[in-house]
Amino acid sequence: MPDGLPADWQDRMVEMIRGAEDVDDAWFAGGPVCSPLDQIEIYVRQYRLRLFNALVDEIPGLNALLGDGAEPVLRRYLLEHPSESWTLNRVAHRLPEWLAEQPEGTEAAVEMAHLDRAVQTGFEAASGVAIEPAALAGLPRLRLQPHVSLLRVRHDVHALRSAVLLGREAPELREGDFPLVVFRRGIKMRHWVMPLPSWGILDEIRRGSTVPDAIDAIFAKEWATADQLTTEIGQWFKDYAERDLVELDVA
Repeated sequence: MPDGLPADWQDRMVEMIRGAEDVDDAWFAGGPVCSPLDQIEIYVRQYRLRLFNALVDEIPGLNALLGDGAEPVLRRYLLEHPSESWTLNRVAHRLPEWLAEQPEGTEAAVEMAHLDRAVQTGFEAASGVAIEPAALAGLPRLRLQPHVSLLRVRHDVHALRSAVLLGREAPELREGDFPLVVFRRGIKMRHWVMPLPSWGILDEIRRGSTVPDAIDAIFAKEWATADQLTTEIGQWFKDYAERDLVELDVA
């Protein structure tokens, strides 16, 4: 490298490579087969190739949904949102919100991006303390387990994503109302289409409501009848415990 580099040249070179600063070929001396620009571009191309591959690995659902149109969209996203993390497995973290503002950001595509992110986030999340179904009888204060995400989508993006991961032919998307919970069992991520009132209780808990307030809220929204609450709520809470969706909120 030439003399006279700024004191922070190492940090700024990282910024150049990740795309957050314009490349400055004056920092490089060149050689017998490479110009100064060629030298830095080698690092830039290698990094961006690795970053693109890491992004595709994080979003199998969205990549399949966009098909042949995926690559230009994803490369544009990486140019506008250079990685800010030391790890490559969070590169898609800002993708759903960004995609929602793009021409390619159909409702189904954005929903799939949220699902891909929920799976990735849940896989990395910590595990809370499991509780037995009997512990829920007294309606204690609860919170969602760290690995749990709730999504309510208008397309069955979960079915398409599952088919892709299992190597099956991708089905046509169906429209509807799909209250999803995304959660981890062992080392595998799962999704489950819940009954709307059961999902609604979890969503109220996510917002900080107590269990009685959560039940009152779904009743007020007319998501559940009094008969449903009498006959089905026990099964809903059993599901929460057996699938490790909630933990005691002791804070």
